[in-house]
Amino acid sequence: MTEQALPNGVNLIKAPKHNQQQSLKDAVAEGFKRTPKSTPPLFFYDTAGSQLFEQICKLPEYYPTRTEHKILRGNARAVISIVTGEVELVELGSGSSAKTRILIDAILANQTHLQYIPTDISTDFLLESSVTLKNEYERLSITAIAAEHSDALQLLPEGGSQSRLFLFLGSNIGNSEPEEAISFIGQIRRRMRAEDRLLIGFDLVKDRQVLFDAYNDKAGITAEFNKNLLVRINRELGGDFDLNLFDHHAPFVETHSRIEMRLISRCAQEVYLESLGQRFDFKEGEYIHTENSYKYTLKGFESLCEMAGMKMQKYWFDERAWFAVGLFHKASGG
Repeated sequence: MTEQALPNGVNLIKAPKHNQQQSLKDAVAEGFKRTPKSTPPLFFYDTAGSQLFEQICKLPEYYPTRTEHKILRGNARAVISIVTGEVELVELGSGSSAKTRILIDAILANQTHLQYIPTDISTDFLLESSVTLKNEYERLSITAIAAEHSDALQLLPEGGSQSRLFLFLGSNIGNSEPEEAISFIGQIRRRMRAEDRLLIGFDLVKDRQVLFDAYNDKAGITAEFNKNLLVRINRELGGDFDLNLFDHHAPFVETHSRIEMRLISRCAQEVYLESLGQRFDFKEGEYIHTENSYKYTLKGFESLCEMAGMKMQKYWFDERAWFAVGLFHKASGG
């Protein structure tokens, strides 16, 4: 673990390279052997990808961010009131921490100081958002952890006397396969004490057109976000992807109850990756599967968390029941 002091009272903990879960090179080498070819979604989030995702969150079609924001705005005090005593905040995949400000305000209404531990895969974006946040809140101390989610949990500082409220917002849990989601929630559970709580935002099953529009916006920002993965592969792996020869498409796949992000080859073509020393053939219509976004029923998500040893204490959702935020504690017996 390496830690360095930064201006404005922000500290950084960064995962050593040997501790990072998987490199882009390894992920592409492994994923392009599959049918369909695939890449893990964590590689979307270089600095450019993180900035594009912030733009996505503001799109009129993309309901999850503003719906979750509304839920938190209406219920933040209720959430905080359930957590015992003073609170320390740990956020996995913090992004710009925009929605987190609602919880920070609610916590600082009850206590004089708050320790906030945001984690994100993009170091530059994490530091930029952390310094901005610190400048807004004098009574905030920030220890930022630059790492993939699982690594970040291993790098968490030891907790003190305060209760920890873990945050995993934005329906990020939906990007994982169900077995992976159970495993990850279990990892969080192992870092929790009886008085700690976990707040998760998760997207609910709804009208198919609403789902499709959210991931296939008219402005093409999601397409740019998806294709930025190819930009990154070209830059970091010496690839020669022609972005104009791939189309973004994100259908809802009913059998899996998920949106699938795809980059579809417009023609038969060959792509060379210098760092791998390999050429990869694409047929017309063949696609790279870049991300899933699972949509849940309330009962289904509660059952998933129970398999990870977590019990839902309370949940909140919007008036259309499009999105939910659940507060969880460790199930009895551990």
